[in-house]
Amino acid sequence: MIGVNKTAAAFVHFIPAGMLVLAIARWPYGYYMLLRVVVAASALLLAGLIYQQAKSFTLWLGLFLIVAIVFNPFVPLHLTRGVWSILNVLAAAIFAGHFFARRAQPAD
Repeated sequence: MIGVNKTAAAFVHFIPAGMLVLAIARWPYGYYMLLRVVVAASALLLAGLIYQQAKSFTLWLGLFLIVAIVFNPFVPLHLTRGVWSILNVLAAAIFAGHFFARRAQPAD
């Protein structure tokens, strides 16, 4: 990605992915609010970087925009714990999948 070193790219992918996996356990409500902020901010940052590089709408851009909408802290979705568990795992897979897909691409 343009202007992002490898360490920063790993953090912006794996901090939210790790938090999403940990969210499957029971935590105080504050953890889930922090999770929403971290996941939405990371998804928006990655979406912006993807758009900056591709200059068009891509699958990854769409996936990260959906993640940002679902996990946004301003207009929260109220879903059951089971549904959130599935969404948490899917979102973690999106963050991790993008990281590894990006690493597999040849350098520009």
